[in-house]
Amino acid sequence: MNIKLDTEGALEFPCRYPVKAMTHARERALDQVITAIANQGADPDRASVTVRPSRNGRFQSITVEVHAQSRTQLESVYSSLRALDVVVMTL
Repeated sequence: MNIKLDTEGALEFPCRYPVKAMTHARERALDQVITAIANQGADPDRASVTVRPSRNGRFQSITVEVHAQSRTQLESVYSSLRALDVVVMTL
């Protein structure tokens, strides 16, 4: 296995990384988030998915653990998520 050290932080790639998106509480939000992550080749772990609704039910937090190969790939994942209309912010 080829392990690459991320020079901008303490991550070693490949690695498991939790990606979090705050979304509007819509029926297909989770599917859209999973699809956006998968389209970047980041291998979303469906068993790790957590969805937490906001107090008033208008929003939800979606966390998905991904298998990231590089910082560039993670940046692409976050960029794809921010492009979704359903996503309010990413963490």
